[in-house]
Amino acid sequence: MSKPSTNCHTSRERDFAVQSSLRGEKVQNRRGLLAAVLRYVTLVTLGAIGGAVFAKRHRLVQEGICINSGICRGCGIFEQCGLPLALSEKQLLTRMDDERK
Repeated sequence: MSKPSTNCHTSRERDFAVQSSLRGEKVQNRRGLLAAVLRYVTLVTLGAIGGAVFAKRHRLVQEGICINSGICRGCGIFEQCGLPLALSEKQLLTRMDDERK
């Protein structure tokens, strides 16, 4: 005769975990919870940093401060920019286009 398992509670838990994983359910434990919390905290932090950078760039553009260190031709907002350096660059490009014609 076979001996009954002395640790049947643990084997039931193990069986439940195997069955749950086969059904696609996640068994949550402390390590998994901690990993999920850290993952979402990191995601929120990165989102907040990105939002702050975007807001600062937008504020600087609204205040008329160059966000591209005076390199106008490579700037993403060159066409809409009204700063003196960008305006002189636009005039220079217009004169060069007129001379080519």
